[in-house]
Amino acid sequence: MTTIIIYILLGLAIGYIGGYAGIGGAPFMIAFLVLVMGINQFTAQGSVLTMMLGPMSLLGILTLKKEVKEQWKNIAIGVISYAIFSYFGAKWAFILGELDTKKYFAIMLIIIGILQLIPQLSRPDSEAKATHIPTLWMLIIGISTGIIGGLFGIGAGVLMVPLFIMVFNLNKNYARALSLAILLPPVSLGAFIKYNQQDAIDWQIVTMLFTSYFIANYLGVKHGSKASLSSFKKFYAILLIAIAGVYFLQIYFNR
Repeated sequence: MTTIIIYILLGLAIGYIGGYAGIGGAPFMIAFLVLVMGINQFTAQGSVLTMMLGPMSLLGILTLKKEVKEQWKNIAIGVISYAIFSYFGAKWAFILGELDTKKYFAIMLIIIGILQLIPQLSRPDSEAKATHIPTLWMLIIGISTGIIGGLFGIGAGVLMVPLFIMVFNLNKNYARALSLAILLPPVSLGAFIKYNQQDAIDWQIVTMLFTSYFIANYLGVKHGSKASLSSFKKFYAILLIAIAGVYFLQIYFNR
């Protein structure tokens, strides 16, 4: 019973953060499952990716309907490219093995953390004017994040949102809407197929996390639309880098 409560609280917390910042929160979920709950890295990744098969961001994007409607072509491109290429990322993970995947996962956390600390990502929302990303670039981003997502068990937002804002000067709400809308369909289908073939999915974790995340995501989006995220990004970055440090310590002491 205690374990179930922990999973529910984790889903609520990450769901709120995901909606608030326009990210899926998968790196935090996976790290918590591995470092705190003692779950196998592949099972943690497979369970989180399976959770993303459901409409986890549905309530959240209802508050960003205008921004979603204006970007439907890029949303479709992002969904299809991520879904297909996430399979190849997942396949690569099992080729690398759990230990190497853990190492690269920790490195990825550091990279994401550094991205959040780049000054351009913390500029006032009024300076970000763009409302569209070129189609070709959206395809490239979808393919790249699909491979990385399948490899590390993460969704679109944690990688896409920084790129949308930093590279394409996309308005904050448009970036969050695009990211959350891409997460709405079964975007991780390709990766799910591979992780399921390897029996690397815990369905109890999937159920608990999805239900609680789904509820909290709406509140996060509602509050995030009105908030300045500069302070949050710094805290988010430091936390990711700290988690990466714990990962490396665990790898070192478990040799």
